[in-house]
Amino acid sequence: MISKQAWYSHGKLLITGEYLVMEGARALALPIKPGQFLSLKISPVSGNSSLKWIARKPEGLWFQAGFSLPDLDITETDNRVLALHLKELLQATIRLNPGFLKAKNQYQVETLLEFNTEFGFGSSSTLISNLAFWAQVDPFELQFSALGGSAYDVACARAKGPVFYQLENGKPQMEEVVFQPPFRECLFFVYLGQKQRTSDSIKQFKQKAIFGKQEIQQISAITREIIQVNELAYFERLIREHEKILSRILNRPTVKERLFARDPFQVKSLGAWGGDFVMMTADMPGEAFKRLMRKRGFPTVFAWDDLVL
Repeated sequence: MISKQAWYSHGKLLITGEYLVMEGARALALPIKPGQFLSLKISPVSGNSSLKWIARKPEGLWFQAGFSLPDLDITETDNRVLALHLKELLQATIRLNPGFLKAKNQYQVETLLEFNTEFGFGSSSTLISNLAFWAQVDPFELQFSALGGSAYDVACARAKGPVFYQLENGKPQMEEVVFQPPFRECLFFVYLGQKQRTSDSIKQFKQKAIFGKQEIQQISAITREIIQVNELAYFERLIREHEKILSRILNRPTVKERLFARDPFQVKSLGAWGGDFVMMTADMPGEAFKRLMRKRGFPTVFAWDDLVL
């Protein structure tokens, strides 16, 4: 008898608390509308068990791979790097649930990512969340075991709206909050065009960042305050202060200083500093702002309501 199941998880944005969320700072995280589907078809077999995996992205096929079971040897693939990464995630899942993929079956999996793989919206975290649904394991344990980091993105994968996220003694703490700023028509998400590897950014932060309890408390205070703001000017003041704190800690110039120093817009880095998305404030019509960004070489721009769940 063939059985079918499917799961879905949302992508993410980190509005406050980048880097320091790993050290216990309170962060504001937003689930976004696009995410990732995982559909599963299981067919009993009398012979050897196997897993066939097909991953799709908006442009079409992303990669595919076949695995023998239970050893998870790669029997076929068109992208060995991605197949090895998937194998590691499956092995981490089995460590949490030793019975996972042990039945005599042919497993056929198809995933569909709803956003560009370069955007940094959570292709890994949405996959981890969906794998955890399938294997019935804790998604945070799977994230910490497989990839490390703070796991705020896993919280977003299953959230229904904005969340405060914090690690207390290494344990995830989440609180659903209301964050629908009345000036959100002035908030835009702009892709800078150079995806950052989260693992590399975390490694660099661990090696070079200098901070203490004071900075963690300052970021946590900004996080608590920012959801209560009703005026754009005050919101801009908070994100400027947040950027200054992280700039000192990372010993790096802000994106505002690097790319938009002469512009009236305020700019907030989101997640890993560098070339991923930034949030920008602009008190002007959305289409006019998008046209301006295209002229500046940044064609990918989302309005708040286009993206935020």
